Amino acid sequence: MKRYFNTYSMKLGLINAIFLSLPLYLIHFGIDNKLLNTLIIIVSLIFLYKSDIKSYPFFGFFISIFWLWWISLSFRYYNLSFLIPIIILAIGSFYWIIFYLFTFLRYKILIILIFLFGMQFIKPFGFDWFRYDILLPHTYFYFEKPIKKPDIKIKLINTHIPQNKKWDPKFIPIEINNNFKYIQQAIKEGYDVVVLPETAFSLALNRYRDLLDYLISLSKHITIITGALSYQNNRYYNSTYLFQDGEFHIYNKHILVPFGEYIPFCCKKTLNKIFFDGANDYIPAPNFNTYQIKGFEFINAICYEATNQKLYKLPPKYIIAISNNAWFTPSIEPTLQKLIIQYYSLKYQKLVFHSKNQ
Repeated sequence: MKRYFNTYSMKLGLINAIFLSLPLYLIHFGIDNKLLNTLIIIVSLIFLYKSDIKSYPFFGFFISIFWLWWISLSFRYYNLSFLIPIIILAIGSFYWIIFYLFTFLRYKILIILIFLFGMQFIKPFGFDWFRYDILLPHTYFYFEKPIKKPDIKIKLINTHIPQNKKWDPKFIPIEINNNFKYIQQAIKEGYDVVVLPETAFSLALNRYRDLLDYLISLSKHITIITGALSYQNNRYYNSTYLFQDGEFHIYNKHILVPFGEYIPFCCKKTLNKIFFDGANDYIPAPNFNTYQIKGFEFINAICYEATNQKLYKLPPKYIIAISNNAWFTPSIEPTLQKLIIQYYSLKYQKLVFHSKNQ
């Protein structure tokens, strides 16, 4: 293993990681050109193939950090900012080991093919956002097919509320007031449906009867889909609320975020007490949920769920997704989420309506 640790291998791995990450960052900053992305990827892959195989573990180290460094940002809101560099190094080290193991395959072309198409099968704690194939729809290697839209006017509300304000008791009434303004404006504009982001109501909405009653009354004029917490059976859930025709339904999140919404280890209570002020894990729903709007069936997706391949294998053609990406801004996380959603929606011929706070 010592022969892999040298300055030349590190520099070569860093250069390859920079160039193969370039299309992702260009898209993030609004430069999305299929020809440019195609050329960058082709030239970069040729250079990677011609590089010494001993540089591949460092390529894995640096490119995983370029793609996933933002994971550490959520720890800012638990007074754990000191963990940010440790988490970033842990991410890089994990993929250094993965790419080191790849070198035992000996054939560089095989390693490159795994990097392009096989990383989706490496899922630490079920997390599979480090996958290069999501860039393909933004190149000439991929052909899009038109997807028929439902005959419904849907207004997507996108907000920009910093995470440190969302749960501030002084700000919550302002956010609620703004939510009702968005709904009333959508009614005036003649929309059939209005969709607000994940936790647009930063509270357990089903415990506030006055808010529920007002939303129910508004639902006689427009279908309302919004994110909020729900409190059921003495536990909290991350939920979607559907208000329609004077009634409401709650659909809980099925796929939870590891470390963000649950601890994927034993000793959960101890770890939550040490790192997360004793907060309990959220409870997942047993399966994905679907609902009907004006005769069209939609799949419900809350944030992380919208990037899960299982969701797209369900029969309904339409998905309504709600997200709160403020945990990870400013970063490339919203762009990465968008690319994954686009990739799966094209692959499985789904149409995704996505409302987000970021």
